[in-house]
Amino acid sequence: MLRSRISYYLMMTLALGTLACARGDRATIVAAAADDATEGVEQNQSASTVQSFTAVAGADLAARLEEAGRRGRGGPTPYWSAYSFDVRPGVAIDPTVHEFDGSMNTIGDTSVFIGTTASGMTVETRNLAGFLLREPGGNQIARMEIYNLERKREYSNYPVYWLGRSNNEESLNYLRVLSDSAAPTLLSERAVLGISLHDDPRVAAMLKTFIQKSQNQRIRSSSIYWLGQVGGEQNFLADLVRNDAEDTKIRRQAAHAIGESRDRGALKTLQSLYDVVKDVELKRGIIRATGDSHEEEAALAFMLRVAKNDPERQARRTAVQQLGELERANITDELMKIYATETDVEVKRAVMHSLAETKSPGAQARLLNLARTESNPELRKRAIHVLAERGEAVIGDLLSLYDSERAPEVRRTVLQALSEIKSSRVEDKLFAVASSDESLDLRRQAIRLLGERAGKRRLDFLSNTAQSADGNTEVQIQAVRAISERKAEEAVSLLIKIARTHPNQLVRKQAIRELGESGDPRAVDFFREVLAR
Repeated sequence: MLRSRISYYLMMTLALGTLACARGDRATIVAAAADDATEGVEQNQSASTVQSFTAVAGADLAARLEEAGRRGRGGPTPYWSAYSFDVRPGVAIDPTVHEFDGSMNTIGDTSVFIGTTASGMTVETRNLAGFLLREPGGNQIARMEIYNLERKREYSNYPVYWLGRSNNEESLNYLRVLSDSAAPTLLSERAVLGISLHDDPRVAAMLKTFIQKSQNQRIRSSSIYWLGQVGGEQNFLADLVRNDAEDTKIRRQAAHAIGESRDRGALKTLQSLYDVVKDVELKRGIIRATGDSHEEEAALAFMLRVAKNDPERQARRTAVQQLGELERANITDELMKIYATETDVEVKRAVMHSLAETKSPGAQARLLNLARTESNPELRKRAIHVLAERGEAVIGDLLSLYDSERAPEVRRTVLQALSEIKSSRVEDKLFAVASSDESLDLRRQAIRLLGERAGKRRLDFLSNTAQSADGNTEVQIQAVRAISERKAEEAVSLLIKIARTHPNQLVRKQAIRELGESGDPRAVDFFREVLAR
C-alpha cells in the first residue's frame, strides 16, 4: 500500500544468446546457463557483454572450492570463487528495470529489490551467484558479494573461478559455517544474506537461529527482515515485538517484518500488538508497519482510528504522516476532518505536511485555504511554506495571496516561501517588490532574497540599487549586504567601488564593513591604500 516508487535508470541488457566453442580451460558463463561448470565451454552472457570465468570441476562444492584455491593462490592478484544456487522467487538483485514499486536495500555492492514494475509485474532475478574474494597466497575470504549474472561487471579485474551450480544443502551448510566462523563483520552479514536468498524450506529455521543467538545486531535485524519475506513465522515475530527485554530496534524491525509479509492476518496481529505494547516509539513503529500491509482497507481504518482517537500525540502524528502517503481519492477529506477536530498544534502541522505529500489537486486547494484563513499565526505561516513545497504549481496561488494580503508578516512569509521556488515568475515578483513596494521592510527582504540567487540580472539590480544617487539609505545598505553574499569575484570589486565613491557615508561604511569581513587580498590592498592617505 505505502510503496515507494523508485525510478531506477540502468542500461538495459541486450537479449541473451549462446555460442559454443572450446578454448582450453577458459569458460564464459551465460546467465541463463550459469550452472554449466564444464571446462572448455564458452557462452555469451548477452550479445554485448561477454564475461570470461575459469570453470573448475570437482565432485562437490567443497572439492571445487579447494581446486579454485589451488589455482588462485599461485597468482599475483586476489581471486574470486563463484557459484550459483536456487534463488528465492520474488526477489530481484540489481534488476534491469526503469520504474519500480516496492522496497530497495543496498548491502555492499548488492541492491535487493522486492516489488513490481510500474505495470504490476513482479520483479525477480533467478540467475544469481555468490562471489567469494580471497587474497593471493592464502585461503582466507576477504569479501563476499551476491551478483546478478545478467549484468556485466568488471569483478575488479580479478580472475573468477566458476564452480557451477551448488545444490541447496551444500550451499546452505557452507554459508552457515562461514557466518558462524566469521567475526561480526560485513563478511558474516553477506553470508546471512546469501542464506536468505536461497529457495529452501530450511532457511526460516536458520534465520531464527541467527535472531536468537547472534551477537551482531545487523545480522539479527537482517534475519528478521528476511523471515518476514519467507512467511509463516508471524507468531515468532510477534513474540519478539512483545518481548520487553528485547532491544527496541529489534522489536520495531519485527513489527515491520510482519507488516511486509503476505501472511494472512498480519494486520490483525499488528493491531493486537499495538494494543498491548507500552513503549511509545515501538507503537509508532507498529503504525508505520501497517503502512506496509497489503490489507489496504483494514490498514486505512486502523490509521484513521489512531490519528483521530489515540491519547498519545506522537502516535497521532505518526498515523497522520502515514495517511499522507496513501494514494486514495478520499484521503484529503479525511485529513481535513482530523485537522478540524485536532487541538494539538504539532499534529495539525503533520496534517499540513501530509496534505503536501498527496497528489490530489484538492489538497492544494485545502492548503491554500489554510494559508488564507488559519487564525493561528504560526500555523498560517506553516501552511504557506508547506504549500510552496508543491513547487511551480502553486506560484500563481502564492502571488495572489501576496497581492491580496495586507498583514506585513504574512507577506514576508509569502516572499520567503516564493524564494524557495526556482522560477522566472518568482524573480520578477522579487524585483518588483524590491524596486517599488510601499513597505520599506518588504523591499529590504526582497533585496536580501535576490542576493541569495545567482545570475547577472540579480547582480546588476543590486549594483544599481546600491549606487543610485537618490535611493533610500536603508534599502541601499541592504543591497550592499546582499552584494557581499555573492561570490568574491563578483562582490569585492563592486564593494570597493561603493566604498570609494558612494555619496552616502552610511552606505560607504557598510561596504567597508563587508570588505573587512571578506578576507579578500583586494580588500587588504584597499585598506592599505586608505590608511596610507
